[in-house]
Amino acid sequence: MGLEDVEKLESLDQAKLHLTAVYAINSLFWIYLTTQGIDPKDHPIKNELDRIRSYMNRVKEIEDKRKAAKVDKAAAKRIVKSALWEPAKQDKKMPGKRKQQDRAGPQNKKKRD
Repeated sequence: MGLEDVEKLESLDQAKLHLTAVYAINSLFWIYLTTQGIDPKDHPIKNELDRIRSYMNRVKEIEDKRKAAKVDKAAAKRIVKSALWEPAKQDKKMPGKRKQQDRAGPQNKKKRD
């Protein structure tokens, strides 16, 4: 993969590629230290590997956020509107029909004297 190919990648993919390469190189150095009889846990390479891992986790979080479901507000509004019940509109041409409140009105009130 040449430099031109890397430049064509998205920035997130570039970051993943660079982090993978750096992690591999540092892991090889960890192995080299081990073969030389040096404990790599006490060496600064451990801090470097931890730092690279934290960056890899940050890239993973960003990638997961991109993959998360996104809400289509217009579609959600249409779904909710179609799911809600709407009462039938009363015909203005039928004056004989009264609202339920008008029918129950004065008969239910108590007289005060």
